[in-house]
Amino acid sequence: MLKTVPGENGLPWLGQTLAFMRNCNQLYETMYQRHGAVYFNRFLGQKAVHLLSPEGNEFVLLDRDKNFSSRLAWNRSLKELFPNGLMLRDGDDHRFHRRLMGAPFKSDALALYVDAMNPDIDAAVQAWSQRSPFLFYPAIKELTLDLATKIFVGESLSDEANDVNTSFVDLVNAAMVIVRYPMLGNKYQRGLAGRAYLEEHFGSRIEARRKSAYNPSEADMFTEICRAQSDEGEGFSDQDIIDHMIFLMMAAHDTTTSSLSSVCFALAKHPQWQDKLREEHAAVENNSVSYAQLGDMQLTGLVFKEALRLYPPLPTIPRHAIRDCEFEGYAIKRGEQVHVSPYFTHRLASIWKDPQCFDPLRFDKQRAEDKIHRHAYIPFGGGAHKCLGLKFAELQVKQVLFHLLRYYQLEVPTDYEMPYQPAPIGKPSDALPLSLKTLG
Repeated sequence: MLKTVPGENGLPWLGQTLAFMRNCNQLYETMYQRHGAVYFNRFLGQKAVHLLSPEGNEFVLLDRDKNFSSRLAWNRSLKELFPNGLMLRDGDDHRFHRRLMGAPFKSDALALYVDAMNPDIDAAVQAWSQRSPFLFYPAIKELTLDLATKIFVGESLSDEANDVNTSFVDLVNAAMVIVRYPMLGNKYQRGLAGRAYLEEHFGSRIEARRKSAYNPSEADMFTEICRAQSDEGEGFSDQDIIDHMIFLMMAAHDTTTSSLSSVCFALAKHPQWQDKLREEHAAVENNSVSYAQLGDMQLTGLVFKEALRLYPPLPTIPRHAIRDCEFEGYAIKRGEQVHVSPYFTHRLASIWKDPQCFDPLRFDKQRAEDKIHRHAYIPFGGGAHKCLGLKFAELQVKQVLFHLLRYYQLEVPTDYEMPYQPAPIGKPSDALPLSLKTLG
């Protein structure tokens, strides 16, 4: 006989929503201490079952028995704002779209993006020395959004690019509110208006992008997606392209901003690692770093991985049960939400040595703690829905660090700890005040 999942209902209708928004990572710890690695609670009237183990990650993310829907889970919060992105598709439909979406993320396209980003990153980073006081989070958020507009849309330094950025910011802000009802002037209404602007902006340009002459020395994701075709000659509809572009900008911009904030905080707290990375970067002889050179930066990659272990951008990965199933003897009912937590499993002492400590070498080939269980480390999810842009994200983080560490020593007071707001996407709640000490 299957066991009943233990847990708590919390407040009427709200459940534990407020506690989750306040600090979901702390809530995971509290509920684990009370109920163990399998428990339930409620969010906004919906029951959610949590599986806090690498085995739970594997069960949910690999989904070998097709028990779960990503679309139904994410639709609750994103359906009106980011409909039909890759994360909001399932089954054959998801496989078809993911396969077509692969072209903009192949190595030749990534190499072009890297070349295009070098001058913009270099100029922005140098200009940061003029800001006082310097708050890293808004500065890097501005930079990553500008880069997304250039690389994803193929536009920069224009009034239209600014309008795209403004609309996109309004759209992302709307995704983070609890009350999702448009009223005059509120965030949700501004988000829907931003969505409408972006739909018109992309939709009016699709045909021209489809017909534009192919230039192997230039690339932007919008044009690549407009031209994408399967072996059978099938391509995306206009609405598909609009939906994918808006979702891609959100996914790449917000998660990269979160990742860079965590990486730079960790480097400021552990300055010896800044020295190690500068030694690695010294192999680049000029101001522009290439795709191949970024690939050779192994230590920088380890720092990136460790920062995402400690501070994964997504605090939870949800699925919706589409059939009754069981995990380790516990009954999961059709219609229930099922969540796994990157943050929790990234700090399990059974997997990670001194899990609270910043130690990038835990990921090197000699120790390989992330290989102890294939699903202990999941900052980019796993299975069929593993993030398609993870390579692009790593390249962009490495590239920003290359330029940043050429000019500055990153510093914070000895007793400073970054106050972290993990939901809905991780970020420093104080905007991360960093001191940038110019290198001689």
